Order: sequence, then structure tokens, then C-alpha cells
Amino acid sequence: MKSILCIVNPVSGLKKSLKVYYEVEKKIKDAGFSPTLFTTNYVGHATEYVSTLKPNEFDRVLVFGGDGTVNETVNGLYQADLLTHFPLGIIPTGSGNSVMHDIDCLDYHDAIDRVLEDNIQLMDVNKVIFDDGVRLSISIIGWGMFSYGNLLAEKLRFLGTIRYDVASIIKLLQRSFYDAKMTINNNTSDISCAFIVGCNSIHTGKGMKAAPNGGFFDGVIDILIVKNDVNRLQLINLFSKVFKGEHIHLPYVHIEKAKSFKIDALGESLFNLDGDLVKSSKISTEVIPKAIKLLV
Repeated sequence: MKSILCIVNPVSGLKKSLKVYYEVEKKIKDAGFSPTLFTTNYVGHATEYVSTLKPNEFDRVLVFGGDGTVNETVNGLYQADLLTHFPLGIIPTGSGNSVMHDIDCLDYHDAIDRVLEDNIQLMDVNKVIFDDGVRLSISIIGWGMFSYGNLLAEKLRFLGTIRYDVASIIKLLQRSFYDAKMTINNNTSDISCAFIVGCNSIHTGKGMKAAPNGGFFDGVIDILIVKNDVNRLQLINLFSKVFKGEHIHLPYVHIEKAKSFKIDALGESLFNLDGDLVKSSKISTEVIPKAIKLLV
């Protein structure tokens, strides 16, 4: 019988991950797998545990949670030097489910059927070097409004999944700008902007189609920049169009595809890595193509 590690974040999203696991446990066993349940208890717990895995312990890994839990699992596999070893499946029970948005699989019944099969696509990740270490990003690495909006969203957690939308609207109305040195494919320039976001996924947050022409399987990063020559009305217009991906046609939205980019924030700042805020004065980001065996 094949062994399968089930990583469950009980507080992810609407706090239904554990309930979903027990609902589908019999289906996992009936498919010929012997499941091992690991429940996370704190931020970073999945990374700590997964980083201790050995190559022969499991046949595949399932994550019951959102982008944050997937990120932790992927970083644990990276630390264990097993990033390309285990097929990875995702059961979308989180607030943000960018991977599952991208492969059009937001129903957990559909997801469990898929991850018990052997259909695999090789998925890119982004390697991000911060002041104090290296982490992988599955979805986005953002700066400016994308960072400080997420900081505000955490304070609005009592609002549930709409907290990202509310926080974004508030930051748009504030119309804050941020200065940095930006390097894209070795070309460096000074920049003042509302935000910069490097996308590995098409979607981010609660279904925002940030990079409609990108995705996990193209070998490049889609970089979106909105500079400081934009007014509040234009920012709000951008927000209204991003859920359909129509923002890319706006004249004040700059988009570029790249293998790598760097941001020097000219002092300590906050960067948004898949919804987690990381303090650093600068980052260096590059795509690692075909790094994960994603069960689709």
C-alpha cells in the first residue's frame, strides 16, 4: 500500500481543513493509500516538519489549507533537498488558493479525486533571497501596497476572506507611493511606485487575476508595476478590473516578463511572500522552472 502524508492546517481559511480531511480519509484509503495525518499548530510548523522528511518515507504529500500552508510545505521540501521528489497535491481549504484557482479546481471533492490519480505537471517556483536568508514563493512576491495592504488585512482578520478586498480599497484610497532601485534582467533603474508584484501564478489573494498571461508552467515571472503617476480614481479602476485580468490593458500598468528581478527598498521594508510578510531591505528573485511535481 502506498503511503501518503496529509498536512492539515486546522485554522486555515474557514477552519474546515480538519473536517474535510476526516470526510475524505476513507476515500484516500479506498484508493490504496495509507494516510499519515500531520496537523500544524503554529506558523512555520509545516516547514519544520517537512524539512525532516526522508526520501523513502512517503509516496506523495497532500496539503489541506491555503497558499500559506502550501508555501510552508514547499519550503520544507526545499530545505530537505526533496523539492522535486514527492508529488504534491493540494486540497483548497484556505482563504487564498492561487494554485487551485490557476488549475480551476476550487471544489475539494474534485481536488481529492485529482490528487489520488497520477497526473502530474511540473510547476515553477520563485527563489527569493532576503537579507537574512532564502525562501521559495509559489505565488507572488509583492512590495509597496501589496505588502502594507496585507499588513492591514491581518488586522482585519475578523472580517474573514473579504479582509483582503477591504484592505486593498483602504490602501488605494490612501494613495501611498514607495521609492526603490529596481533591477529586471540586469537592467537597473530608480522607481517610485504604488506597488510592484512578481507573479508566479495567474491568480493571487481571493481570486484576483493579477497575471492573466502568466502561470506556473511558463518558466518566467510576470512583473506588474504601477508607478506614481496614477491618481486615486485610476487605482480604484485598477482594483475593479483585476478580478477579470482586464487591468493589464490600462496605460498606467506596466507589465514585463523576466527570469529574475531585484528590489532595493533603500532601507528596512516589508515584502509580501505568498501572504506572509517578511522584513528585509532588499530582495533578489529568480524563477526555478519545473521545480515541483504538482498533482493536477
